[in-house]
Amino acid sequence: MYWFLLGRERLLSAAEISAVLDYKNIEFTDGSPILRCSADVADPNLLMARLGGTIKIGVEIATQLTENELLTAAAAALAPVEGKINFGISLYDPNNNTAPRQQAGQIGTWGKQIKQGLKTSGRSVRHVFNYEPILSSVTVTINKLCGRGVEFLIYKKGNKYDLARTVAVQPFEEFSERDFGRPGRDDLSGMLPPKLAMMMINIAGAKPSDTILDPFCGSGTIITEAMLMGYKNLIGSDISEKAITDTKTNVEWTSSRCHPERSEGSSPNNIQLFQSDIAQIGNKLKLNSVDAIIAEPYLGKPLKGNETRAELQKQTLELKNLYLDAFQEFTKILKPNGTVVFLVPRFRAGNDWIIIDIKNDIKKIGFTPDELLPGREALLYARANQRVGREVWKFTR
Repeated sequence: MYWFLLGRERLLSAAEISAVLDYKNIEFTDGSPILRCSADVADPNLLMARLGGTIKIGVEIATQLTENELLTAAAAALAPVEGKINFGISLYDPNNNTAPRQQAGQIGTWGKQIKQGLKTSGRSVRHVFNYEPILSSVTVTINKLCGRGVEFLIYKKGNKYDLARTVAVQPFEEFSERDFGRPGRDDLSGMLPPKLAMMMINIAGAKPSDTILDPFCGSGTIITEAMLMGYKNLIGSDISEKAITDTKTNVEWTSSRCHPERSEGSSPNNIQLFQSDIAQIGNKLKLNSVDAIIAEPYLGKPLKGNETRAELQKQTLELKNLYLDAFQEFTKILKPNGTVVFLVPRFRAGNDWIIIDIKNDIKKIGFTPDELLPGREALLYARANQRVGREVWKFTR
């Protein structure tokens, strides 16, 4: 049994895992930080490199343990480690309102008990302890707790504990480099986070040989993430000449920094980039030539926070018309049964969201919304207090 420790947007992360593993029956409860499934994973690190919304992957050791059984199982898992033993503990207790500092105190006590038990058998032991209930990916990586060392993942449910061992962590340095190190940037209009782009690509479910189009390519995040994920046939277009220039720059930059484990699929056979208004995209490409469209469209003018509700509602109407025009064009170039993964913004007005009610209009054009998770057709990607949220939708023609 594998554990997937989910990122900030847990529902979206769960939808991504479900799409990648093609699992419909996964053990996941809304609000839980962990998704569990019996998956056939040849290399957890390669799987992790493909997931945008997963923080850690763990392998289950035991479940429904008492506290004493938990400590015994942890010590037994450390015993085969050769040489000095380095270990850390992360505690996931979603139903506990105890302050994080107190939870960290419990971890410190467990660490001392495990350490003392191993020392009595002559072992050299170090407990990596940061006075936090959960160790970050940075801490796990720096202290080499995934591989030679061990990070224990503990999930508390009532008075029982489930135990797993971390086998892969999110490559945070790679994401940071791709997010902030790209030479082609447009900070004024904003940039799609690489993690979200990767999640959208995975949710689309396209095969490596399929043709993927991003008709609002901006600085090319979807194109470059798809390159790294092994997609061969990519098309990017945008109304902005600067956007196409930035995308070309970032494609070249990404190609020069492809990682060895991805080298087989990191240089696509065909990348087309051209400038086009979305209303003309259907005239630029062959009829029924695209397998998947993945896009963050124009999200409207950057907000300052002092916009009136009327101003926001006016912008939502303008954007709705733009998006419906886009879907009309998609009917010309998308293959039958092709998919569209599309971000639709919502705007914060006080404590409320102003949404763009677009689903029924898109259905009239000829697209069917797919459930990303059971009972959920759209999932929100938004930071706390963010003025603009992104709804992730998937449609099938």
